[in-house]
Amino acid sequence: MGEGGHKATPALTRIVGGDMAARVAAFDWSKTPLGERENWSPALRLATDIVLASNFPMALRWGPQLVLIYNDAYAPALHERHPSALGQSFYDTSPGFQAALRGLHEDIMTGSSRGHAFERLPMKVLQNGALELAYFSVNYSPVPDASAPTGIGGVLVAAVEISQSVEAEKALQVTQERYEMARSVAGVVGAWEWDIKADKVYADPRYAELHNVDPELAGLGLPVQKFVPAIHPDDRSRIQAVATKSAATGDIFSEEYRLIQSDGSIRWIYTRGKAYLDEAGQPSHNTGVIIDITERKAVEAELAAARFDLDLAAQASGMGRWVLRPQLGQLYWDARARAILGLTEDEPASTERFAQLLHPDDRDAVMAEMRAAIEPHGPGTINREFRIVRANDGALRWNEAFGQAFFEDGVCTRFVGVVSDVTERRESVERLLRQEETLRLALEAADVGTWDHDLESGQVRLSDRCYAMFGVPIGEPVTLEQLLPLTHEADAARVQYAIERALSPALREDYAVEFRVTGRDDNVERWLSVKGKAFFDENGAPVRFIGAAVNITERKRAELHLRLLVNELNHRVKNSLATIQAIAAQSFKGQSSLEEARAAFSERIIALSEAHDLLTRENWEGADMHAVAARVAALHGGDSRFDLSGPSVRLSPKSALSLSMALHELATNAVKYGALSLPDGRVHIAWGLAPEPGAPRLDLTWTERGGPVVKPPERRGFGSRLIERGLAAELAGAAVIDFQPEGVVCRIRALLEA
Repeated sequence: MGEGGHKATPALTRIVGGDMAARVAAFDWSKTPLGERENWSPALRLATDIVLASNFPMALRWGPQLVLIYNDAYAPALHERHPSALGQSFYDTSPGFQAALRGLHEDIMTGSSRGHAFERLPMKVLQNGALELAYFSVNYSPVPDASAPTGIGGVLVAAVEISQSVEAEKALQVTQERYEMARSVAGVVGAWEWDIKADKVYADPRYAELHNVDPELAGLGLPVQKFVPAIHPDDRSRIQAVATKSAATGDIFSEEYRLIQSDGSIRWIYTRGKAYLDEAGQPSHNTGVIIDITERKAVEAELAAARFDLDLAAQASGMGRWVLRPQLGQLYWDARARAILGLTEDEPASTERFAQLLHPDDRDAVMAEMRAAIEPHGPGTINREFRIVRANDGALRWNEAFGQAFFEDGVCTRFVGVVSDVTERRESVERLLRQEETLRLALEAADVGTWDHDLESGQVRLSDRCYAMFGVPIGEPVTLEQLLPLTHEADAARVQYAIERALSPALREDYAVEFRVTGRDDNVERWLSVKGKAFFDENGAPVRFIGAAVNITERKRAELHLRLLVNELNHRVKNSLATIQAIAAQSFKGQSSLEEARAAFSERIIALSEAHDLLTRENWEGADMHAVAARVAALHGGDSRFDLSGPSVRLSPKSALSLSMALHELATNAVKYGALSLPDGRVHIAWGLAPEPGAPRLDLTWTERGGPVVKPPERRGFGSRLIERGLAAELAGAAVIDFQPEGVVCRIRALLEA
């Protein structure tokens, strides 16, 4: 392709490359107010070529009778009137159609209007034989013609279908709702608490930084006025009014407002919280969280700016126009195309320069597709997205180009089209994908499942984790009527009540409830914490019900275990106090001196403490017999004085405590009067399981040797009674102390699980 030259008067060409191009070429225009094509003005011929070259829906109404010429993309909007509408006068259309658009066309044709633009215009178009709803941005623009009496030859109608953008906005809204719901379960940007009576605001570091306050001081508490200056002046009175009203009523509040940062930049914040009243009904404190929504606001502002004050058909959608004449080596870029490519107004246009701007990874493919489009047997069109390195600033930008080749005698005489910068659109899609991925990772990390109930169709969409919570195979279609019966019968009424209040047009409460479900297929009982929100149409009817669920089964089990531990502790404390009371009563009966009684009492309390220490290390779930015996031996000489033998036998807490006390009493007596009172004396403790059937029992034998000659005592002391009577009562067993001359022998039989 060569360098651009001077402008030439367009010549009438044979249009090839589309159904409407062929129809326009074959149409008998002499029977219309436009007359023979050979007599058309240059402006009409150029406008017709542009319309037929565009892949966007475009049409042209020309002359006083507003005769219609349109392209392939515009045909579906004509429904059954296509192709008979070609060459038809505007004034031959239906009265209703004329009434809607007559004034618009006449204003443009008389020069009193520079055009009109319509945003998000819903239209029925014929697709695959059926009428489907689509959305368009439509522009009506004047087309200058020096030969026309008013200088305006006709009206250019250009439409850009934005159905995908509308659907993308809806999808983005749904994703944002799900994202915000998950964030309410899994975490937020900043948090604060205002002690109203003390006028102290306690804030986390992120909240403090956004309000230009020292995080360390904010953590210690600052007056609320320290945070107010950061609020944008236009928002300050509104936020103060909301805070005052909430503090007075104890209501939940949520607002959006702007914060002025220390560098002068603006951040948008969404806040949600609740105020609390004291017992007297006076404001006490309120607390809440904030989310930085600056990026969301920026996207909204960009989208609003992109739709503002659309001008001509091509420029209305941010497109630049280009015309290539391969035979003449001429390439033309309009001002908008040059701005998109980053080229100056006087820089020569050439295909070589265009190729230099293409990203290296896209260059070969784009140039090959352009060459193919202008080949006689090629596709005749180009429709492609590609990257460029913009000339003026070196920025990487995404462009999208549509082009149509026109042929004459098998040779491409013109290749015309439009180009637009679609970087923001690509980045929005990528941001949406990243947000979806971030949401997925957040939900997985927090073990959160999501659900979306379409109340009009009855369909319930569950995430994979939500399917698992209800014990239903992933992907299986479900309805609310199928899921509700899985709720535990004890929680069903409460769940139904919460749903009714959430779906009530008058109440519209947030749905927040904890309940049990039994998995449909796995029969596993799970505790779920669910939060949700209903959305209503303009008539107040609920249409959608969305939310998030967290599996809190482990937390509930931990709470139950804690309650059991507290009850067990109460029981143990009562038993211990009763035991201490009995020890004290027996130790201070008066049958010995006060000093001896005090020493005996201390030793028995220490023995009880040792037994408790052993059970505490085992979480009061029991103890091993060897550990009980070894503990007693360690306190009275260890391996040098004790021989221990017996299998591994697990004792209940009660059995372990009673046997430990009994062995301590035997050891104390052995130290005072028996084998352990002499250097060479030893004690042998042997145990095993009793052979009798029934509940498992322990047989234990205490044998002393090497001590002084033993004489039976004249009376039984507390220690002997503790062993012989206490074990019988506590462990449903028996204990016998035999005072043999060579040493004391005690035989004990006790239940393992007392």
